[in-house]
Formats: sequence, C-alpha cells, structure tokens
Amino acid sequence: VTFRVSTGKCVLVGGLAKIEVIGEETKPFLFTFFVANSIKLHPTDSSRAEDFIAKHAGDMLTPPLSPGKERMEQIGEFESHEIDIEGAGWKEAAADVTLRGMGWVSVTGAGVAR
Repeated sequence: VTFRVSTGKCVLVGGLAKIEVIGEETKPFLFTFFVANSIKLHPTDSSRAEDFIAKHAGDMLTPPLSPGKERMEQIGEFESHEIDIEGAGWKEAAADVTLRGMGWVSVTGAGVAR
C-alpha cells in the first residue's frame, strides 16, 4: 500500500510504529508499505497520532491485539529514530526502512526527506 506523506502527516503501522515526514523544507514523499495484511495502516495528522493510538490500539489499530490499552502500557513508549533520505526521483526508491518484525517501507521522492 502506498501513501503520499507530507510534513505534519504520518502513517500509523498498527499501534506499534509511526512513520512521518518532519522538517519545514521537506517535500511530500511516497511511502510504500510491505507488511502483512493483518497489520492495519492508518494515515493521519502527526499532531493527532498519539491520541488516536491511545484510543484505537487493539481494535482499529492492530497489532497489538486486544486488550489494546493494557498491551500498549506493557510495550511502553515508541523509540524515535530520525534519518535523512536523499530522494532519487520518482522512478526508483531512495531507501528501504526496516520495521523489525513487521516489514519494511520503501521511500520514493525527490529532494531530502527527514
């Protein structure tokens, strides 16, 4: 599944990961997700992501499975990793970002993504 993601937007990968574009000068990029069908993807505003995860983890956002709230407390907070990706244009992916145990995201675009 491919989403066009711009600054201030993100894609939730189940309730376990958030992929977003940050930085004022960053152009939109295409994120193509290679994950199992049972992992729910949800595009949203970055500012609303944490509340959405807290409310919907375990039902609308899987994994984790229910009881979502209790399982999210056991898992703890997300780790944050910032990477810069130099886009190679729209005909080829510039990078693949691995989501350990879940799949990967192929990043396509022009310019620099952070």
